[in-house]
Amino acid sequence: MPATGNKSFTGYRLSIRFGADGFSFSVLNTFGRATVQTDRFPVSEPSVAADVLRQALQKPYLMDYRFQSVEFVTDSSSTIVPLEQFNKSDMLAFYRFCFPGQQASIADMQYQILSPVEAVMIFRLDQNLLHIVQECYPDVKVCCTDAQHLEHFAALQEKRPAPDAEPQCDVYLHVEARRFFVAAFRRSKLLYAASQTADNDDNRTFLLLGIWKALDLQAQRDTLHLEGASKDLKKTLGEYILNIE
Repeated sequence: MPATGNKSFTGYRLSIRFGADGFSFSVLNTFGRATVQTDRFPVSEPSVAADVLRQALQKPYLMDYRFQSVEFVTDSSSTIVPLEQFNKSDMLAFYRFCFPGQQASIADMQYQILSPVEAVMIFRLDQNLLHIVQECYPDVKVCCTDAQHLEHFAALQEKRPAPDAEPQCDVYLHVEARRFFVAAFRRSKLLYAASQTADNDDNRTFLLLGIWKALDLQAQRDTLHLEGASKDLKKTLGEYILNIE
C-alpha cells in the first residue's frame, strides 16, 4: 500500500539511496530544499538487503508524509554512451562488457537519459529491490548516483565563461568515502565521465592523475574543480595541477 499521511502533498519528497553499506532515507522539503529527516539502514551482506529494505519502508515516520515524488538512487557501477548510439536491446551486453565481474540480468538493467550532455547512463539495480519499493511507491523514479553528479557538473559547466582561444578543459571531481566521480568537459562538451573505487587520498591521487594523463590534459592550462575533497588531497593535487577551485 502506498504510504499516506497528513502532511503537505506538495511539500516533500523522499530519496532512498542504496550503496555498498546499505540504505539511506532522506525526507526533503521541496521548497527550501532542506533535509527534514534522515535515516540509515546498514546491510551486512547482499543476501539480507531485501529484508532490510522491507523493514525500512515500514518505519512509522514515513506515514506522516504524502510525498510529491520518490526516487530510488543506486551507487551501482555505471557506464555512459552517446545518445545517438543508445539501444535498449544492447544494454546488458554493453554493461557486461564494461563490468565482466558483475552479475546482471536484463531485468536489472536501468538507464537514465542525460539531455544536457546528449548521453545515456546505463546501470543496474536488483529488480527485487525495485519491486519492494514499488509496492509502497508505484511511481518511484529510479536514478543513478553517477548520473546525478554528471547532471550537476554539466549545470556548473554551463555557467563557466567560454575560453577566448585555447581549448581549456574543466575537470570536476566529487569525492565520497569509498569512491569518487570525475567528469571532464571542453567548451561544455563532455569528454569523459566515470566513477572509481578509492577509499584513501593516495589512491584518489593516483587514479585522478592517471585520468588526467590519459586525457592529455595540461597542468598549466586546465582547471580541476573539487567537491568533498580533504585539505590533504587538495594540497597533494596542487603539486601537480596549477588551477584548482
